[in-house]
Amino acid sequence: MAYRTYFDLTLQPDPEIPAWDRMGALWRDVHRASAKSKTPFAVAFPGWMGEGFTLGQTLRVFALGEAGANAIYDVLKSHPQWGDLAKGSPVKTALASAGFEAYRMHRLPSGVSKTRRTVPLDVAQTLQAKARERRLAQQTAYPFVVMRSSSGHKFRLVIERTAADPGQSGEPNGYGLSRATQIVALPVL
Repeated sequence: MAYRTYFDLTLQPDPEIPAWDRMGALWRDVHRASAKSKTPFAVAFPGWMGEGFTLGQTLRVFALGEAGANAIYDVLKSHPQWGDLAKGSPVKTALASAGFEAYRMHRLPSGVSKTRRTVPLDVAQTLQAKARERRLAQQTAYPFVVMRSSSGHKFRLVIERTAADPGQSGEPNGYGLSRATQIVALPVL
């Protein structure tokens, strides 16, 4: 099934809080609403790099159908301060598109595998350190938001935008992003 039904959430102006921080808060709200409504979602950023090195002012939330989009939207609107952070658009369905793109979480390599058997530990640690350095250098080319995990730890969620084949229909992760092996092709509108 394809993610074609969507709504836009556009940040309200606030000169005291940077847009990247407000985008992170808005995205966390969508993540929680998705979990509460048990509805998967995918995200796109129509203003990608349009105002400097940012994701833009709009978070586009895609769902598998109108019922799914409305389920997430209804949870978002139920919060008393909902309108302070963003304004929403009506739910729409993309019927045609000029192209497709995917937004992928750009991750740092995790630690050395405890189940490795063919590579000595010191060699594995050296390779992992080099991979981490390479990825950190790559991440400087991509925008990010600061998120909080369910345990309260802050982390940078670095986003990479790529072209996608419309036939790709992977499952997004909990933040609505594609993974290396699960590309979610979203229409460019």
